[in-house]
Amino acid sequence: MFQENYSRALVGLMGCMALVQHGHSACIPPYRLHGADQEHSAYGGWRHSHTSVSKAPESTYSAEVTYTNSVSIRLTESVSVAVPTIDASTLAPAITETASIPSTVIPTASVSVATSTPTSSATAASGTSASKGNIMIPWYLYPAEGAWTPMEELISSNPDVQFTIIINPDNGSGSTTLPDENFLAAVPRLTAYSNALVIGYVRTGKGTRDISEVEKEINTYAGWPSASGNSSFAVHGIFIDEAPSDYDAAAVTYYQQLASLIRGSEGLGPNNHVVTNPGTVPDAAYLSIPDATVIFESPYSEFVRALSSDQFQSIKGEDLSRLASMVYDVPDNVDLSTLLSQLRAISSQTYLSNLDTYQAFDSVWTKVVSLLSA
Repeated sequence: MFQENYSRALVGLMGCMALVQHGHSACIPPYRLHGADQEHSAYGGWRHSHTSVSKAPESTYSAEVTYTNSVSIRLTESVSVAVPTIDASTLAPAITETASIPSTVIPTASVSVATSTPTSSATAASGTSASKGNIMIPWYLYPAEGAWTPMEELISSNPDVQFTIIINPDNGSGSTTLPDENFLAAVPRLTAYSNALVIGYVRTGKGTRDISEVEKEINTYAGWPSASGNSSFAVHGIFIDEAPSDYDAAAVTYYQQLASLIRGSEGLGPNNHVVTNPGTVPDAAYLSIPDATVIFESPYSEFVRALSSDQFQSIKGEDLSRLASMVYDVPDNVDLSTLLSQLRAISSQTYLSNLDTYQAFDSVWTKVVSLLSA
């Protein structure tokens, strides 16, 4: 039985090949026009390139015969058929047809022919979408029941904005291995958002604080996941406050040492993000140490003076993604769109607030992130 069907399959195949080569439509329709923007078929057709073809080399055909419960024959053309001069824009971007051979010849058989003129294929680029904006928020509010809910809602409703949230349990990590249960409950809710990077606060006194004390606090933060038994209770970097701006070789070494500790701490991973805050444009020697430097932190009135005095001239040409600026005590009548544009001209990461404290949620942030998302 197998031999008989096999012979019939070959007879059917030879007949179909002959029809294709002579351009007949009895077994396999030779061409069917599609729009130029037609998607590729499930059988592997290609997008069409509008190119004139003067001559194509002669065709050869190959066939694959597969026996399962039925016989499947796939006939493909390895080289384009020789044709007179044609405009390829009038042809189908791909031709994929299936024709049935009568069951009196073969129980079940199909022939698939794919023909296309020479073209370059276009593939869709893939990748993750970049954030539309970056906001850095000092979030020193104690996490009493419900106190952090507005921040959670702000983050969750703006997935296109990247948030860097600085938390400060006790003017740093505090003197105990873990903060209280309210922090234990609140921090994992923030770290659960993919667009939120939560980092811990430490102070350095412009490089005068005993470095071992600072390192102890960094290690305390790094130990949170293991001490709590909860990998979600973690910060993924450190905000180094009170950094110097004037060059000092010893200070450069001091901050390099802290940055090295942060980047090498498993408990601060996977980001191990380092931010320094001199609050003004520092000497260039400091800019290469952290992942981000806060080049301005003052009230709005001081920001206006800084702009008028060209205070930011020295950072022109720097990578703005490594710079942050913070303006607080912004008057209600200031146009936020204009102010945000001014801040983004000097840094990619921004903060602005009508308040003069970091211990409260400012409703203006809803407007700010809306502008960043636009």
